[in-house]
Amino acid sequence: MKAFLNPIAPRNLLVGAGAFYVSWWLASPLALGYGKLTDGIIYSGPFASVLMALVLTVPYALVAVGVGASVAWLVESERPLRWAMFPASLYIFFGTISYHWERPPLFLDRVAQVADAMFQGIACLGGALIVVRRRTAKPPTPV
Repeated sequence: MKAFLNPIAPRNLLVGAGAFYVSWWLASPLALGYGKLTDGIIYSGPFASVLMALVLTVPYALVAVGVGASVAWLVESERPLRWAMFPASLYIFFGTISYHWERPPLFLDRVAQVADAMFQGIACLGGALIVVRRRTAKPPTPV
């Protein structure tokens, strides 16, 4: 019951949700420029759909790294990595439901969909882990 009375918990949730929301505004121009760079690339082979999904997700994953880092930096907690799991779970949830198919999806299409969402979620946690590691690292001793 103490967690619900703590005013820091809702603020930390809002930091995670706000960072997730702002990330989509920042990722759109980045994805547009990245799309111009990767336009015309043809992927072939048995895992072409999975590879294409991962390549097209790179700008969103870069922004997700920033989201994870900013959440871990802004929340007031002894364990900021746990708070970064909230936007990471939002990336995974909304990454799996945002697909629309013209034809019934094949198995590799579903694999690409899950890999796309997991890539963003893992990138978010990776950004938070970088900040947590830098925070807990000992400062260099002066010589």
